[in-house]
Amino acid sequence: MGAEHSSLSAADIAAAFDWWKLAGADVHVVDEASGWLDGETGTSPQHATAQPQAKAPPPKPKPPAPAPHAALPGLSPVGSETDTWPTELAEFQRWWVEDENFAAQGAFPRIAPRGSADSELLVLLPQPEETDGDRLFSGPQGALLNGFLRAAGLDEEQVYFASILPRHTLRPDWSEVEAAGYGRLAAHHVALAAPKRLIVFGRDILSLLPHESAQDSANLRIFNHESGSIPLLPARDVANLGRRPGFRARFWQQWLDFSGS
Repeated sequence: MGAEHSSLSAADIAAAFDWWKLAGADVHVVDEASGWLDGETGTSPQHATAQPQAKAPPPKPKPPAPAPHAALPGLSPVGSETDTWPTELAEFQRWWVEDENFAAQGAFPRIAPRGSADSELLVLLPQPEETDGDRLFSGPQGALLNGFLRAAGLDEEQVYFASILPRHTLRPDWSEVEAAGYGRLAAHHVALAAPKRLIVFGRDILSLLPHESAQDSANLRIFNHESGSIPLLPARDVANLGRRPGFRARFWQQWLDFSGS
């Protein structure tokens, strides 16, 4: 951690390491990133054997663009009638799991978001975990997320948990998810919850949130809505954080900068 965070207490540092250990990172974390690419080895450049360069394969044709409001397995298109969406958070949470016209059929159950309005933090993930029953993020990714929250000094009661999709969906095509309207619905959901801060886990879903056409979604740092704006921290998806200690170390530093810790 940088010198600007030298005021961190021993308890803060211990909590951070507990988070890394929970994710299976019982290793020494060094400042210089290494081993992040699957092809990296310990062979130094001067001892590497030159390999003949293979011809690049011809470019693959681009797949056709998805049809507007494409149907997804178990998920109905949201539609453009935003005036029919619930305007109160408690009503929205019930509608998310009970409305018969919204994602009525699917192999996995719809899982309600959890938390209260005006929370300290809203965490937005792509979808419920495959093993979720009646509680959102109750599986391995939820355990890693809860470890991070403890390290950050946040109780679950201070956090709002939400997902882009209402039910677990196998291999979702996020361009189809966007075409079906779930990005706009997520923006409406976040605006109703009105948290003080927002973390979006996963680059695939970051691009779904509304942003200026000339703005790169990867550079989003503010979520704007009709009633104001919310500071936003984009992060890798939780599964990637769980696999790579270096990713967790970088995210932890980003969180410290973001939260002013």
